[in-house]
Amino acid sequence: MKKNFKITKAITTKKLAHSLLLPTSYIIFSLPVNAGEELDALMDMSLEDLSRASVTLTSVAKKEQSLNKVPAAVHVITAEQIRRSGARSIPEALALVPGMHVARLSENNWSVSARGANEMLFNKLLVSIDGRSIFNPMTSGVIWENVKMMMADIERIEVLLGPSGTMWGGNAANGVVNIISKNADDTLGLYTEVNVGGSSYQEVNARLGSTVNDKTEARISVNGMRSAYAMDEAGDFRNYNVNMRVDHSGYDSELTVQFGGYNTDIHTEVETIHFIGIDLPPEQYDENSRGFFGMLNYDTEINTGVLSVNVWADSHKLDYEYFKGSYRNWDADIYYRLPVLTASELTVGGGGRLTHTEVLPVLSLAPIGHRKETRTHLYKDQASSYDSYNVYTQLETAVTDKVTSYLGIKVEYFGLVDRYEFLPQARLSYDYSPQHQFWTGLGRAVVTPSIIDTASTMVDLSVEQITQNNYQDEATIVRGNENLKTEAVTTFDFGHRYFLSNAFSTSTNVFYSQYENIRGIGRDNDMPLLPPPSFDPWGTAPGTIENYQYVDDIEAKTWGAELAVFWQPISNFRVNVNYAYHQVSGVCVNSEVCLDDSKTKLEDPQPNHIASAHTMWDVTDTVQFDLLYKYIQANNNGNTELGWDTVSTLDARLAWQQKHDWPRLELLVDGIFNTQPYYESNRRAAYGLERQVYLKAVWVMQ
Repeated sequence: MKKNFKITKAITTKKLAHSLLLPTSYIIFSLPVNAGEELDALMDMSLEDLSRASVTLTSVAKKEQSLNKVPAAVHVITAEQIRRSGARSIPEALALVPGMHVARLSENNWSVSARGANEMLFNKLLVSIDGRSIFNPMTSGVIWENVKMMMADIERIEVLLGPSGTMWGGNAANGVVNIISKNADDTLGLYTEVNVGGSSYQEVNARLGSTVNDKTEARISVNGMRSAYAMDEAGDFRNYNVNMRVDHSGYDSELTVQFGGYNTDIHTEVETIHFIGIDLPPEQYDENSRGFFGMLNYDTEINTGVLSVNVWADSHKLDYEYFKGSYRNWDADIYYRLPVLTASELTVGGGGRLTHTEVLPVLSLAPIGHRKETRTHLYKDQASSYDSYNVYTQLETAVTDKVTSYLGIKVEYFGLVDRYEFLPQARLSYDYSPQHQFWTGLGRAVVTPSIIDTASTMVDLSVEQITQNNYQDEATIVRGNENLKTEAVTTFDFGHRYFLSNAFSTSTNVFYSQYENIRGIGRDNDMPLLPPPSFDPWGTAPGTIENYQYVDDIEAKTWGAELAVFWQPISNFRVNVNYAYHQVSGVCVNSEVCLDDSKTKLEDPQPNHIASAHTMWDVTDTVQFDLLYKYIQANNNGNTELGWDTVSTLDARLAWQQKHDWPRLELLVDGIFNTQPYYESNRRAAYGLERQVYLKAVWVMQ
């Protein structure tokens, strides 16, 4: 990288510490100028490689710090691991991390969680790209189909498991996923990539990087893909995105500016059979989401410390069958890290977010099976603007040569509910020997309140044709609750890292988390029973109205263990093995509002065992052969419509590149032995998946 050596090392240390040395969070039960070759090599190494090599960097304060002293469950997915796993999306790459539950709902829809219950709009995992939070204020979750970028632009993905509210804030309850893109000076030249495969999959990627002057580089990346929406359902999925990045390096500072946008189109057709003798065409749905962002990062040396300024803005519009609206965020995060006393380093910072949301009414017709059903989903039509802000500090102290402590606290204000939250953390690392490192931590994190939970009203009106002359209508009302307490989690975890040699290492941790005020849907005892609406196109007898509201009367605890093993028995063969055991237990503390607790447990069982193994074999100088095995234990109480099926898949990648300046050709096979359709989620929420074959061609011109 082209920067002054002193500030580069300082900033690199700061960035790694900001991403790695700070705890993370957890999950829950839920109801519904030249830096030199040394630095370049460092940035391409995994956490295991960094630890095995005992790499240290010198900060601006002239203090060396070993990266194997990270006091948290941290996993780094390198660019090479992403490429050799055959991952075509960020969720697929996250399956390489122990403790991450990644479920594919269709060809392009995902549900991702860490350490516990998995739901489609999971709100206890903070996801960011280069520090920019991918925050959806409508649901406080992540819409993974819109988290798209060229995979070849990713330098690494850092995953921190456990609460990290002090440094990251709201939603960093079960973990943080920080996707770090490559610097512009690492992507000079022309990069082209073409992918084709099963389910009508087609993808084209192009990137052009150039040197602007001796201190500035820039690149633009364009990605477009289309595929079938899901097996056994007509329709298609299309996504287009563009990203531009400019990096400028000075003697004691660096500036990064990024812009980008995406557009997602989904078209589906559903065949229906009716009792009435009318030949009706298939129901068609056209859904769209689009957005854009702008971001600026500035790092500079001031006296003996490093100042970091990060500001960004994004705007999104969602037009889905059951949800329509738009939101805009303006964010800022500023912090300063400096040495204090004789063996400590202090970080102080603060930030803020201004959010504007608009939620629109929705009217949709949704036939189900052989019954004709007319359904209306209506969210409260409203526009809201509110702000959030925070201040935080963390002190890192070398207590002895082997013991380092980390103490921090954040105070965060959520304007949507006019509430302050305190997010403390305490962590300790102990270097027992060069081969053994122990760490432990205790922290609290919260979930950012959302519009859906606090300020929405949904009315579901349905008319079903039971037989040719018999109809039934009913209505369900679900109200938001502005008095909901903030979802919070407190986690204790303990870990051990073992480095036998450069060829073998392990990382093990155990955790226990206690959740309170978990979001769920319960009975609305404050809403009087009303007669059903006069929505009866066939003149049938009125049905009933069921009143519900969002409640916070659920508590839960989760515990488990996670293991990662790296082994390189010979120079051209490596294997990473991951295993996680998770247990989730929830209870309703208010029987007057909660639904049947036993029914809830039946409908939302979670898998206890998740494992994966990734092998990378350099067969020759020109041929690579890689395998990725994934296993998720079934937990559905014998009912495949509820809970999770067993997932057992083996993916393969065969790559050939005769010379460095020749194209690289790859053959990818997902689910080699899956001759029958399989499901990665309960069959009510997911489509069947099947074995797929893909071809990829990559050509790089410097």
